[in-house]
Amino acid sequence: MNEFELIERIFAQIQAAPSLSSTAEAHNIEKGIGDDAAVMSLPAGAHLVSCIDTLVQGRHFSADWNDVNELAFQIGYKAVAVNVSDIAAMGATPHSILLALALPEHLANEQWLTEFAKGLFHACQLFGITLIGGDTTRSDRLVLSVSAQGLLAANIPAVYRSGAQVGDKIYVSGSLGDAAYALQHPNTAIGIELAHRLHMPTPRIALGAAVATIGATSMIDISDGLYQDLGHICEQSAVGMRIHLEHLPTSKALSSVGLSERLLCQLAGGDDYELAFTLPAHIEPPIDNNSDTPVTCIGEVIAVNKADAAKNVRPEIFYQGQPVTPTHPAPFPTWPNLTGYQHFAG
Repeated sequence: MNEFELIERIFAQIQAAPSLSSTAEAHNIEKGIGDDAAVMSLPAGAHLVSCIDTLVQGRHFSADWNDVNELAFQIGYKAVAVNVSDIAAMGATPHSILLALALPEHLANEQWLTEFAKGLFHACQLFGITLIGGDTTRSDRLVLSVSAQGLLAANIPAVYRSGAQVGDKIYVSGSLGDAAYALQHPNTAIGIELAHRLHMPTPRIALGAAVATIGATSMIDISDGLYQDLGHICEQSAVGMRIHLEHLPTSKALSSVGLSERLLCQLAGGDDYELAFTLPAHIEPPIDNNSDTPVTCIGEVIAVNKADAAKNVRPEIFYQGQPVTPTHPAPFPTWPNLTGYQHFAG
């Protein structure tokens, strides 16, 4: 049996579970895996939302073969979760995924593929989605591309990055910086405690849908770091932002880390997969969003002049009422590098 037949057998066995097959039926998948393309019927008036993310060994997860072997389940899970997070950031409900897998010979064995498939389908079950097709090829290193589809009901508008308005409040979900700290300190007690936040993030599906329903003006999922991702909203909305560092939500584990290091993880670490969104000042964020996800106001949207709007606009940072600048970097000892996502880059 070659690796392609092995993949087909393992995936078919796991996908045959009643919970997964019933999801496919509920999503009106007319034809899934096994043909040239998948076919599905959509509810009347629904909008289809699509995205794709690629995860490359040595860039998005460790190049070390021992790590890849040990994290097969988590890699399968995360490949789905990061795409579902993009769907959630549009206010949509995840529906289905396609998987393209470039597989090294080193991993073409039943043990690794079974654990990988278990992680992938565990995510599918948690998020209510169906694997409807894909492609497999050989490669010198592991590369995963997942394309996700989501649905927006006819009466719910998509939330884009381009709608933030001056005077809006800026909110984030959950806590920030945990994944970055776990990546940078994998063998410490705190890093081990927070490892699940790096390897198995939780897309905020219910919150994204709730925020879209009540009138969010913009939204993005935090994958490259809060500072960089809010900068995307600034650019596309032609606005500025003011962020108050003392308001950044912090987990209990990360709160014991030194202030400067903690704030840098929260601002520029990435891999949080929380939602950042803006709401008009008169609209309160959702409290009962079926997910028990805390929401924190961290700042406000401000105006920029027309000349600045054409430039690479980034949020202004304040700490205890004082601006944080290259010449006055406190609470940082020196002005930090806020470039964002640099995971596993040499």
